[in-house]
Amino acid sequence: MKRREFLIGTAGLIAVTTLPTVCFAGTSPAFPLGVVKGPTPIDQGMAIHEKDFTIYNGKIAVSFAVGSNNYWNMTSGSILDVAVMNDGKFGTDLVNDIEFLNDLWSATGSYNDEDLLHVPHQDILCRQDKDKIVVTVNSRYWTKGHTLPLNVTIEYTLEADKNYIGLKTTVHNPAGNEAYENMYSGYSLSTLAASMYGPFGYYPDLKATGIAIGADKDVQERFGDFIVTYGKDYAVAVQVDGANAYKGSSGYKDLYVLRTIEPGQTYEYTGEIIVVDKGETAPILERYKEKDPSLPFALVQGQVKDSSGKPVPGAFVIISKEGAYKETVKSHGADAVKKDILQPLVWKMTDAKGNFSMRLPQGNYSAHVEAKGYTPSGSQLMALTADQKVQFTVKDGAKAVFKVVNEKGEPIHAKMKVDGTTSTVKTLGGTVFFSDPKTCEIRADIPAPENELTFTITHSSDFESLPAVVKKTVTPKEMLKKTITIPTAIQTASRKWYSADIHQHSDIGDGATPIKELHKGQLAAGLVCLAVSDHDSVGNNAEMEKLAKSTGNPFLSSLEVSPGWGHWGILGVDYKQKPISPNLTPAEIIRAGHAMGALVVMNHPYTDYGFLHNRDGVKDGYAPGSDDFDLLEIQSTIDLTDPKNMDKRALDAAMDYWNKGKKIYLSSGSDQHDVTSILYPGIIRTYAYVDGKVSTKSYMAALKAGNSYVTMGPVITPAADSMFGSTRSVKPGEAVTLRTELQAVHGLKSIEVYSEGKPVSKKEFNDTKDAVAYTFEATPEKDTWYNFVVMDGKGRYAVTNPVWVEVKK
Repeated sequence: MKRREFLIGTAGLIAVTTLPTVCFAGTSPAFPLGVVKGPTPIDQGMAIHEKDFTIYNGKIAVSFAVGSNNYWNMTSGSILDVAVMNDGKFGTDLVNDIEFLNDLWSATGSYNDEDLLHVPHQDILCRQDKDKIVVTVNSRYWTKGHTLPLNVTIEYTLEADKNYIGLKTTVHNPAGNEAYENMYSGYSLSTLAASMYGPFGYYPDLKATGIAIGADKDVQERFGDFIVTYGKDYAVAVQVDGANAYKGSSGYKDLYVLRTIEPGQTYEYTGEIIVVDKGETAPILERYKEKDPSLPFALVQGQVKDSSGKPVPGAFVIISKEGAYKETVKSHGADAVKKDILQPLVWKMTDAKGNFSMRLPQGNYSAHVEAKGYTPSGSQLMALTADQKVQFTVKDGAKAVFKVVNEKGEPIHAKMKVDGTTSTVKTLGGTVFFSDPKTCEIRADIPAPENELTFTITHSSDFESLPAVVKKTVTPKEMLKKTITIPTAIQTASRKWYSADIHQHSDIGDGATPIKELHKGQLAAGLVCLAVSDHDSVGNNAEMEKLAKSTGNPFLSSLEVSPGWGHWGILGVDYKQKPISPNLTPAEIIRAGHAMGALVVMNHPYTDYGFLHNRDGVKDGYAPGSDDFDLLEIQSTIDLTDPKNMDKRALDAAMDYWNKGKKIYLSSGSDQHDVTSILYPGIIRTYAYVDGKVSTKSYMAALKAGNSYVTMGPVITPAADSMFGSTRSVKPGEAVTLRTELQAVHGLKSIEVYSEGKPVSKKEFNDTKDAVAYTFEATPEKDTWYNFVVMDGKGRYAVTNPVWVEVKK
């Protein structure tokens, strides 16, 4: 068989067409198969380097990052863009990134000072014969504790006229090397400002690592090995054979095989990328049947009508099935029994006449319909043993207008969540709504089921107020109008303490939040200073600054520089300049941030993509200047009772710096990627003290000085002589007294005082919601520091920066 090979090196692709409508010899003009050298022809694609290349057939196109950094600056050679082909034309990019990951992350950095992240161009090979194109990436992976790296060969295969790409990766551990124990290796799918779901049995957008799914011995869920990103007119799935573990959140989802990589052994990981040119996911299951014809499938077809009997086009027929997953020590600190839940499996859209048809594996299902402007239908149980016809009817929906005010009758910004109805397909709008920044009114299309709905309305909830709850049964076409009062329980701004969440994403990269919705979400959270912090992009910073000014809020311009080995927040970034390159060393990134007058934040230090987690394998990871950052981030996953918790480790690291006298202070960030998800703006926030007008400059100065604390609930107001970040001077034998006021809308549980990394005092409270005056007194024998850790009645933490104590001899 005649075959063409192309090396992706300095010479570029040899004899590769740059015209997508031109075919190679041996292919049919109706089903083109080819390669395009250089910047991707995919609309809005991110592979823009001259050494990148795009492969395509008559149905789909895929671009590979060879010269371009792939997302998060991970190992080069991954997929950066995916699109649908339409009559020889390249469509719009549908994904943020698809790649093979070693041990949850490919941030190997360097081995013996050799860069392993950037695969040499000659190790990325593209070969084509008459009916397929194969892309091969030869890479290596290394972590501390091993003499040699793993040899990792990734193979992507695109056949003529197929809407899927074959995935095969071989991982070889050289003989005589140490074992790579308990490795999570598999494929990652990152969404491009869209919605995601899966794997089957673990539907929530909750951020989790190590959930047992699919082929896990205790789960055994046959269809638990695919994940999906979808929009109104597309769906892209990654399916991984034998997947038994999951990691993900709203912006990315990964499927892994958990195993130990033994010396002298080779392991294979296989799967597919499936591209659907509609916003439906039923074709993903049909691909299972194509691969294994022995699977018993049956045809389900029918029609969807409204209450007047008219067909409903564009409705979603949603198939749910009882499936399983299991929480593990990795994901939740302890193994849990297998959990069986009824959850969405796939869905199909109706045509112009309201008809639908799909093939499903034989089994027991629950089916219902959702459609824009309508109330979801009731569920129908199906015991599918043969072809079956079903009919659905959807009722008209209703509308709601809620105006939200405080105890003085003044309009305030708010969020509304609707419970009591199903909402599966997020492209229909979801169940979370925000008030208009100008009118403070929440206007929403809502369902009108026969059961009661619960409307939960919040403003700075869990911090300065409690939710307002309205329960109401609404009828089709009803207009529900209400004025909702949310009293202020705790004043903070009047005490000169102002809040911000400095780590938030918009709809750039793997974020799914349009910039105007991000603005609304931060206002509803009661945040005073507003921010945006996207991966390696400042594309939305100017618009966010404009929106913040329109509502009188200071704007914190930020950027998340995202090398694969660790992410850095650049707070106060000049968005008119080119973003700082993720190819720089830690010290170079820090210096570049400071050159802009920005504060440099070490984001999530102990995640798989955190600097302190990967430091041993980072080129120049311990070089001078690599510890010269300003702030260290705590996230909402904080649990100080678990020594392995990443935020507990981050706080321990901060305290180690404090023990050395290094004034690196705490910051916080929700790291939200979907403003409507359970990881929302301000779920954890920083309060900073500003004496005078609060502005971008004054707020950042307070953070730099450590006049701040991070919290998930408790509100702390120190006395003037006990300000966090300040220095107290005492004589030998003289006592130091620290005074503060504490309050929490969910009641106070306890306060602990830490010094030199250890608790030195603790006081319990009886979940009182009243303000409590707290005094701590100690007689230090040497220079030291003290900080407070407060817990509220819901077990949520607040952690302060230290008060420094200088003992003058």
